[in-house]
Amino acid sequence: MLELKNISCSYGRMPVVRDLTLKIEEGSTGLFGPNGAGKTTIINAILGLVSLKTGSISFRGIELNKLKTHERVHLGISVVPQERELFPLMTVYENLIVGGQNVPSAREHVEKTLEEVCEIFPILKERFEQKAGTMSGGQQRQLAVGRALMAKPKLLILDEPSLGLQPSIVHDLFTILKDMKKDVSIMVTEQNVRESLRAVDTGHIMENGEIIITGTADELSNNPEVEKAYMGL
Repeated sequence: MLELKNISCSYGRMPVVRDLTLKIEEGSTGLFGPNGAGKTTIINAILGLVSLKTGSISFRGIELNKLKTHERVHLGISVVPQERELFPLMTVYENLIVGGQNVPSAREHVEKTLEEVCEIFPILKERFEQKAGTMSGGQQRQLAVGRALMAKPKLLILDEPSLGLQPSIVHDLFTILKDMKKDVSIMVTEQNVRESLRAVDTGHIMENGEIIITGTADELSNNPEVEKAYMGL
C-alpha cells in the first residue's frame, strides 16, 4: 500500500532520516521509538511537508514525490497529528463536517460517514453542539480521529495518539483502533509500545532515523531487547 524506498530527510544540515526503506501493507502497522527517532519526520515526508534528500515514496502504486500535499490527501491518506489541531471554537458536529469536505470523493458520503464515525465514537454524537475546545483530552482525540475518518481514507496515520492521555483512556483508544483496522489501514507512531502492540499487526522500531527491528506484533512482544528497552520489562 505505502512504500518508502531509501529515503533520507534533513532539517537544514541535520540528518533526521537516513536511507530508510519501509513497506506498509493493508492492515495496521506501528512505528515505534523515542523522541527524535524520526517518526514524525516520516509522516511529514509522506505528506510532502518535508523534502526528500534521496529516495522515493509511493502510495497504492502512485509515486508521491512530485505531488502536493492536498493531492496526496486526495489519494486516500488522512493524518491525525500529535496536537490534534481541531477548530476549538467550532462545535463537534462542525469539526466532523469539515473533515468530510476536504476530499472530493468523500463529500457525497458525508451523512453516511458521519453515522459510521458516531458508531465508532458514540460520545461525539452526544456532544454535537459542544465546542471542541471545551472537551477533555480523550474526547478531543476521538474527535480528531473521527474527523480524519470523515475523509474516507484508505490509510489513516496517527502520530503519537496516546500523548497526554491518562492510561485508562489510552487503553480504550487502542481497543478502538484494533477494531477499526478491519475497515481502514492504520499506521501508528508511538512511544507507548506496550499498548500499541495490542492494536497493530506488524511493527518497526526506530532509532536515530533508522529502522533497527521489524516483526509481527507477537514477535516484538516477545523480543527481549524490545521488552527491556521499550516496555519496561
